[in-house]
Amino acid sequence: MNDSGLSIPAKHRIAPALPPGFHRERLRELCDRCTDGLILLRGELDWFRKRELRRSDPAYRDTNFKQEKNLYYLTGIEIPNSLCLIDPRKRQLNVYTDWQNSRELEGAKALGIEKIYPTAAFLRDVRIYGESYENLYALYAPLLEDGPMFTKNAVMTGVFPPGMAAPVTEEMQFARRLSELFPGHRVRSIGPVIDEMRKIKHVEEIQCLRAANSAAVGGILSAFGAIRPTIYDHDVSGVIECAMRREGAVGATFSHNLMSGPNQFTKLDLLWADYRHLDRELQEDDGIFIDIGAEVGYYVSDIGRTAPVSGRFSPDQRKLYDVYLPCYLAALKSVKPGVTQKQIVSACVRAMEGQLPAISEPWLKGAAEQFIGTTSGRPALGHYIDMDVIGKGAAPDEPLKEGMVFAIEPLLFCAEKKFAVFIEDNILVTADGYEVLSTGLPYTVEDVERTMASRTRIPKLDGGERVQCIGAG
Repeated sequence: MNDSGLSIPAKHRIAPALPPGFHRERLRELCDRCTDGLILLRGELDWFRKRELRRSDPAYRDTNFKQEKNLYYLTGIEIPNSLCLIDPRKRQLNVYTDWQNSRELEGAKALGIEKIYPTAAFLRDVRIYGESYENLYALYAPLLEDGPMFTKNAVMTGVFPPGMAAPVTEEMQFARRLSELFPGHRVRSIGPVIDEMRKIKHVEEIQCLRAANSAAVGGILSAFGAIRPTIYDHDVSGVIECAMRREGAVGATFSHNLMSGPNQFTKLDLLWADYRHLDRELQEDDGIFIDIGAEVGYYVSDIGRTAPVSGRFSPDQRKLYDVYLPCYLAALKSVKPGVTQKQIVSACVRAMEGQLPAISEPWLKGAAEQFIGTTSGRPALGHYIDMDVIGKGAAPDEPLKEGMVFAIEPLLFCAEKKFAVFIEDNILVTADGYEVLSTGLPYTVEDVERTMASRTRIPKLDGGERVQCIGAG
């Protein structure tokens, strides 16, 4: 125990990483799937170049380098400013960069890459290797074919200032430049091929996903021990961040979604639109909604729980939780190969419908009926998980397969009682059923209260004072 009262393990966890053999197999699989074109990939910029390009972006942070995930998935290369040329017929990978740091270059040798070519040789080699191909493959997706609907609408309705073109991703600019330089070739997207490969997780990926879930579980358990009246959302967030880092996480999957009291009913886009993340002081009767994730070895988790700030559920909060839990467990127990996401939704809804005749309180029945209405219209109870928080997997009507990983996260709101019930786990589809990767978290009311009973002291500022920003709520 250190002087802040936080329990620190005696030994750091060692975060897993994908081994060189994994990348070699993925590259071999890509070559087998795509034999009709030269494959060209661009890696992430080093932090200084990225900073210069995005200096006007108010959300930009000087974070550590992270390779473009698809290039890393296929090659394992973590050299900044790199370009890759893959000749699928020759099974050849050429890497180009002007990066000089010996550490990353030695890492490339460990992957079996003996020679690194200068960046200036890239276009010359595209011309030479491309003579035997009609297609050039690049990793891009047209903006109107990818992304949320509001982005598409913004482009189509011309909301940008006069003289300013619609936004174009860096990948799209790369593809367009290739088409200008090599007009005799058709530039195609390799994205759909890689997306299909990423649907089924291999043993090495599952190991990273388990570690990412373990780190996030540690964050939630630490938060449960810290939550109490008079502390702030950001206090809880700090405990979560510390615990996840100690468990081997390189960072959070996304900004911790901590929504307490009336903010439990806030949509995520409104939460993220607020600079202070709707930070507030926790009150005795509040509930708190915790939705977090950790990243380990390029793979991520996304899990969550609801908790009472006082450490004890009120009678009404308990009733809401107790009608919700059977629905969640029904969805969980329905998971197996061959089942679709829509069938998992149906299992969840049927469990709530089965409880309706026994619910006498009007407010509780209303919450249950609202849950049925909102949940039954969903194509899935969550989303797939891999290197992205919105990962790759089967469509809602397609059967699940062994090796797919996804989140289940049904949500029960009750505005009248100012409480929301939320459980989110990450689930691996196994040969005969499922495995909960986010194991170790409480499920029942009793489990939650027992977990919260062990309190962790959070030191306040001198004199118990808080810094209050002008204009903050």
